[in-house]
Amino acid sequence: MDNGRRQRQPSPGRSSRRRRMLFAGFVALSVVLAAALPVTAATPSAVPAAERRSPAVSALEPGRTDLFWRTSSGRLAHRYRPVGGWWTRQLALGGDIASQPAAVSWAPGRMDVFARGADDTLQHRWYRNGRWSRWESLGGRLTSAPAVASWAEGRLDVFARGTDGTLRHRYYVSGSGWSSWRRRGGTLTSSPAATSWGPGRIDVVARGPHNRLIHRWFVRGTGWSSWRTRRGDLRSQPAIAAPGEGLLDVIARDARRTMRVKRYIRGDGWTGWRALGGTFKSGPSATARGNDVRIAAKRPSGRIAQRVRRSPTVKWRPWRGIDPYLPFRGLSTWVDVFDYALEPDIAIADMADRGVRTLFLSTARFNSANDFHDAAEAGAWLDAGRAAGIKVVGWYPPAYGDMDRDIRRTVAIAQFTSPAGNHFDAVGVDIERFDEVTRAQFNTRLVEHLSAVRKRTDAMVAAIVPSPFGTDPGNNWEGFPWAAVGDRSEVVVPMALWSFRDSCAGPKVCAFTPDQVYGWVLDQVRRTRQLTGRRVTVEGGVNDPGPENTPVTPARVRRFVDAVIDGGAIGGSHYDYATTDEALWPVLERLNR
Repeated sequence: MDNGRRQRQPSPGRSSRRRRMLFAGFVALSVVLAAALPVTAATPSAVPAAERRSPAVSALEPGRTDLFWRTSSGRLAHRYRPVGGWWTRQLALGGDIASQPAAVSWAPGRMDVFARGADDTLQHRWYRNGRWSRWESLGGRLTSAPAVASWAEGRLDVFARGTDGTLRHRYYVSGSGWSSWRRRGGTLTSSPAATSWGPGRIDVVARGPHNRLIHRWFVRGTGWSSWRTRRGDLRSQPAIAAPGEGLLDVIARDARRTMRVKRYIRGDGWTGWRALGGTFKSGPSATARGNDVRIAAKRPSGRIAQRVRRSPTVKWRPWRGIDPYLPFRGLSTWVDVFDYALEPDIAIADMADRGVRTLFLSTARFNSANDFHDAAEAGAWLDAGRAAGIKVVGWYPPAYGDMDRDIRRTVAIAQFTSPAGNHFDAVGVDIERFDEVTRAQFNTRLVEHLSAVRKRTDAMVAAIVPSPFGTDPGNNWEGFPWAAVGDRSEVVVPMALWSFRDSCAGPKVCAFTPDQVYGWVLDQVRRTRQLTGRRVTVEGGVNDPGPENTPVTPARVRRFVDAVIDGGAIGGSHYDYATTDEALWPVLERLNR
């Protein structure tokens, strides 16, 4: 409203100067306030949910595979497959971790494992000279799983995402110790992965914005490259391995939950993404030892699968599930020391033709003169079995009059190496009553024996036990320590020897009908599982004319096989190879369902 006074308008030049002065004052004030207030880092995006389920794969020595993973309770678990042998049992390495682990070996006999702890610090444990260290904290504030690489003996480079979503780096040099944390930039939306193809070279990859692959590398004498972005649609953290100088393999899960690989060849550059197939609920891990590249990831079932390429110039082998129980699945048979006169090559070839997947081989008895009844013969059986694709479980019957003897002879099975460099796929303890000690002493020493064996070997242990019927009150072995045996073994093999049973009480013998064989064996299988909480593979009748009450016939063996399958056992056998009638093998082969 006009109040009689005309308002004065500033000139354009004067107004511009005033705006500049106000802006300068605002900037100065902002700087002062920024210096006075604490800095709050931007919250990094969440890493893919599949990461926590991802395993880590490494190799303590050429030809060996080591797997590590986080259990549902946040502990570190470990399983490995030695050269010439099969997978060990699951080994507990403790800790309180909140991420997938990372592992590397800088020399044979040395392994380092890292993970993000529940407190978000870097946790570290290492293996050297046959023993694991305790966990140590290396500090930091991690928002991802760590990655580790080693370019030389005594050198470790560890990477993780920091609280601002950028890459952090810390390295170790023998004799000097650990460096401080260094900032390496980038914008990471997953955990990183790292590898080295030779001294002074490190390559680091991660998922970046828009699910693209980001890559940075270090060359000693040159320093770090800038971050480079590669095409892709990554739905997990990537894995990286270097199968040779100037060679890289990068693997990641895509939107269809299958794995894809992208390769770098120095001089040729990067390939496109190529399908590796499979369906997975975790992201991948990868390792290279020499020209050999191994990838590991978890299937929807929770089982870890691996895929291998033996050299950069050959095709990838198919995905294979890692199954430590494979030596106990399907049809097995038995050879004891009394049958060592058989020719191993001929017998093993015949077993393979019959569909046998596993041989239980007796290595000695408690009354043998040596720890091996015949080490050369045992090696011949083991090498023939491995050549034919048959698993071989070494077994020993203790008597507990001499505990040192029985422990030593059982552990010797796990430590045995054949002339061809093979090892037994598992260790069996044949639990039968002999007369060196009382029943009560045997029960106590059995538990002590199994405990001692598990402290001295990482092998899968099979407890070959009496049938639950034989341990019922009033029968031969009342008070048998079923729960303790289950706690100290991975597989239980009940001696469900139905051929010694009959359906009459008293002196009269009434042979089991085929259906009675089925019912009795089914009960033994189910009860063994309930009593021990372990997987079961069943030892069936004995075809030794004379002592048995129920004759062994194809009809009865057929119902035995039905009971094994219906009872949920993972395998079965008939005792033993030398006395199994020709007509029974086609019936027994049904166990390979």
